Parts: sequence; structure tokens; C-alpha cells
Amino acid sequence: MKKFKSIIRIVLAVISAGLFLWFLLPMAKRIICVGNVVGVLFTAFVFCRCVFYKYFQKLKEKWLMGGFKMVLYRIIQVCIALFLVYGVVISGLMAFFTLQKPEPNSTIITLGAMVRPDGSPSGSLNRRVQACYEYLVENENSKAVLSGGQGSNEPMSEAQCMYDILVKKGISKDRLFIEDKSTNTDSNLINSYKIIEKNNLSENIAIATDGYHQLRARIIANRQGKSGKVGAVNAKPISSVIVTYWVREWFAIPVELLK
Repeated sequence: MKKFKSIIRIVLAVISAGLFLWFLLPMAKRIICVGNVVGVLFTAFVFCRCVFYKYFQKLKEKWLMGGFKMVLYRIIQVCIALFLVYGVVISGLMAFFTLQKPEPNSTIITLGAMVRPDGSPSGSLNRRVQACYEYLVENENSKAVLSGGQGSNEPMSEAQCMYDILVKKGISKDRLFIEDKSTNTDSNLINSYKIIEKNNLSENIAIATDGYHQLRARIIANRQGKSGKVGAVNAKPISSVIVTYWVREWFAIPVELLK
């Protein structure tokens, strides 16, 4: 039994070390959010707990035996366990909604991301535009609402940047609608639905965004109470940041549900 537990600790130490580096990697690019901060702290704790197991046991015996400290320790253990269960459940739902294929010739709403100071799209925006382009090519009667305003550090709106890219790729201008007033996912979808209604576009929706973002986007879309079906068009993921943004959604989704 002791040998089995030792093997489990070794496996967990290796996994946590790998995840630690995975969460740490985006920080080198100055990408810091609740996802990788929590990820770095938690995986570091798990690694130390596994590697320095005997030290933690002695510490537990010395400081946490009986009384309030032990109760608090158990409460923390339960909270961590519940958080991990929540993470597994919400991750399952996130994965499920990336697999929801849109109806043919749906109106594709493409959610914006950062435009670089030189006017070129960020990696995230470029991947979303590419996903939108591929859907438009495959569905010749579909039209796109390109949604994203202009930030203080952006030379143009995100919607305009997407429009320019798609036109250069050969998509007809009459298939593209610009929504350039939005500043977040809520306003992206609210304003896009207004354009859809105004122009009598298909109420079946395809949302082009990163896969980890699909569940939250779907929650917001459902809040609009429209009759059309909603499907996912997923941008190609970037392996270096996906785990960071995936965990970030664990915190963003409950906030969205409480609105």
C-alpha cells in the first residue's frame, strides 16, 4: 500500500510540474489572468505536497492535531475537492459546447480580439477570422456579423480589421456586416442580434470564437431569447495559452450566470 501511494505521489508530482510550466509559459509573454495565477499557485502546492510529503506530515502532526486548526484544515481540503469537482464538471460542459455544430448557412457572429498597433490582427483575432472564412466558404448562403469595437490602443475597430481581412480573402462585401460598438462578449452578441434583426438575416447562429469561450458565449446568446439554433465554429487553439484561458473560464462562467 505504501509503495502504491509513493507511485501516486510521483505521478502527481510529474503532472503538476508539467502543468506548472504550462501555466507559467504565458506569463513570459505578459499574459497574466486569474487562470494562470490560480494554476501556478495550485500546481506548485501539489508538487511541493507530493515531493515534500514527509515534511508536510510532520507539520500536520505538530500544528494541526485537534482543535480549530484541524477543523479549518479539513474545511480547506473539502473546498479544494469541491473546486476540482466543479472544474471537471464545467470543463465537460465547455467541451460539449465546442461540439455543437451550427445549422447550414447560419449567420456567423465572429467575436473580436485585439488589433495590434500596426493594424495587423493579433493571433487570437486572426484565428477567429480564419474560422469565420472557412465557414463562409463552406456555406455559400451564409452571412457574417463581425463584432468588436476599437480599444484605446487599437488603430481601428476589431470589426473593421476582420472585414478587411475577409474582403482580401475574396468574401463578397454584401455578405459582411460590421458591428463596431462592442467592448465585451455581452455587447458583442446583443448588438449583433440587432443587426441580424434589422437586416432580416438567418436567426440560426454560428459563433466564431475560441473553443474555451463557446460555453460563455452560448449562455449570453441564450439570454437573448431568440428562436434560432446556436452552434459553434471554433478557432484553432494555441497550445501555449489554452490551459490558462480554459481555467479562466471556470471563474468567468459563474459571474455570467449571475447577471
